[in-house]
Amino acid sequence: MAANASIYFCQDTASNKIDRFGASYENNGRPSFNTQHWIVDTEKGWRRSDISDYTGSCEIENGYTVCKTGTNYGEATFSIHPDDSNFILIYLDYGIDALIFIGKCTKN
Repeated sequence: MAANASIYFCQDTASNKIDRFGASYENNGRPSFNTQHWIVDTEKGWRRSDISDYTGSCEIENGYTVCKTGTNYGEATFSIHPDDSNFILIYLDYGIDALIFIGKCTKN
């Protein structure tokens, strides 16, 4: 089922990177944390706020707004909780690493 047209403005509060060398965790309580801002338009997909092109497609799955994209080298899933306030974004680069972002959203 396609999502109704909604726009979310999201900001991460923590991230994690897992690769063959181990794992690293960052949160916005650390001075070196570089906050990412995301825009989800359920008709266009999702994007980082500093990039103009949207990617993926969005659907409602069990109450969650879920946007997915895939390429030859990986995939990403952006999932917003049914209460519209929390998200998780998972990037999988096949054979290289996984990046995970969590944070808060506001629905416009």
